[in-house]
Amino acid sequence: MTITHIFFELSGVLMDSAQLPECYAHHLGLVMAERFGGSVDAWAQAHLKILADWDSYFADLDFDGDDGMADLWESQLRVTRALFRLTGLKEPDSAVLAALSRELPYLATRHCDALYPDSKPTIEALHQAGYVLGVATHLVSGKARGILEGGGVLDYFRGAFLCPDVTERFRKDQNYFLAAHVPPENCLVVDINSEGIRGAQAAGMQTVYLRRGELPHQSPADWFLTGDLTALLAYMNIKSD
Repeated sequence: MTITHIFFELSGVLMDSAQLPECYAHHLGLVMAERFGGSVDAWAQAHLKILADWDSYFADLDFDGDDGMADLWESQLRVTRALFRLTGLKEPDSAVLAALSRELPYLATRHCDALYPDSKPTIEALHQAGYVLGVATHLVSGKARGILEGGGVLDYFRGAFLCPDVTERFRKDQNYFLAAHVPPENCLVVDINSEGIRGAQAAGMQTVYLRRGELPHQSPADWFLTGDLTALLAYMNIKSD
């Protein structure tokens, strides 16, 4: 069958996660200082402290459970509330706090370019070749859109955003990918984790494992690419400049 849609994991495939924290913290600081007072740096440092102890905020939550989506939003609420605790500033009422917890992932990423250098030209080439591009990630859709906007490529993504708040499930299983509502045989998924590869295959989609640097190469994927994302162009028979 002909591939028409390509879905990308963001972390480790399109985005270098190590490049995001400082920029994210700074722009979060700008938003919070403007809305609630305090200094940009104080908010930024509060976020970095939370990031350093990230897992402790979610230790009792189960994103894969029956209440996974409620737990996901609870996690967002906890880290947002912690910003006020760490800066010593007054927490807003519950409605404002809840709305803020959902806005911040987009607002703090939309000015940050954390994409790998090879991501944008590859995305542009795939778009020009007529492929419909989407994402398949554990990140919430606001953060996914912000990352792509910050990297200058959001307009190329006209396909589905398979994110927990869209698919209503955190685990990348068969139903997660079927939420794309595209014939599976026309879809290709590019990921670096076996969970995503297996879920996409269970849904009937083709899969590519991208191996950057020293990532392990054991994977059930249909195809392996080593190096960077430009190898995908050769796999799709697209000539690169």
